[in-house]
Amino acid sequence: MTTFTLHCAVSAPGAKNNEDAYGLWPTAQAPRAAWVLDGVTGINDRALLPGPSDAAWFVAQVQEILPTLLADQPIHNLLTELIAALAARHEKSWLNGTGPDGHETPAASFALLRQLGDRVEIARLGDCLVLLEHDDGRVQLLDDAVLNDIEAGLQAKVLAMRDLGITDAAVILHEMKPSLRAVRQRRNKPGGYGVLAADPACLDLLQLDSFAAEDLRSILMVSDGYYRLVDLYDAMSDADLLHRTATSGAETMLADLRAIEAADPQGERHPRLKMADDATALLLRRS
Repeated sequence: MTTFTLHCAVSAPGAKNNEDAYGLWPTAQAPRAAWVLDGVTGINDRALLPGPSDAAWFVAQVQEILPTLLADQPIHNLLTELIAALAARHEKSWLNGTGPDGHETPAASFALLRQLGDRVEIARLGDCLVLLEHDDGRVQLLDDAVLNDIEAGLQAKVLAMRDLGITDAAVILHEMKPSLRAVRQRRNKPGGYGVLAADPACLDLLQLDSFAAEDLRSILMVSDGYYRLVDLYDAMSDADLLHRTATSGAETMLADLRAIEAADPQGERHPRLKMADDATALLLRRS
């Protein structure tokens, strides 16, 4: 049977708290499952849950619960159990007795790979991306078209403000808050986009793909912060990102990413809302 091994991985914060994470199951040496999480940074006016941030709390809960559920059961059953367990933990952990009280509850973008016999199944919610190197050398990107359109719209607004002379990153972020709140209203709604949350509605927007394991050479799973090397900083192509992560290592690639950001601290060359984002990458290669 075709098997995959961990080649390299990295996860690092863009600022104070890392709201990203990755995992492998049952072992890093012989994984049959791997995942990447990117917590959705909260825009509430107060913390709802304990921990460094609501997003960090949520990601930590998924990290604890998910490995206990990784068996060869249908993906919808697995995620239904995960969502129920997350909801139960929410109810026990609200800082305020009224619960969320109309505030936005935490969520995360999520990509989960499972090897099921001779197939590789990839389930995705949100903007964690997966790059596949096929046996013929072709590199395929699994992304989310709806989120790509949303990001393009937000980027256009940032550029428009800069054209008006608004260049301070903090001011731009403040002015963009209404647009960000409007985007968040589309999460896990028909016609919107999916993110992992303690809400069964997210299952309706699950993206699921399956590939013959023997047709894949390598699989790179990343958060959007790591993918900035391609889509925001235009430093390389999808194929370059996968191949250079394989040859140079994820840590080196992260250093290159941070060097680009450090050289552009106010987003003048590469306009963006977050000057540096949490970045995670996990590369599996066929044994």
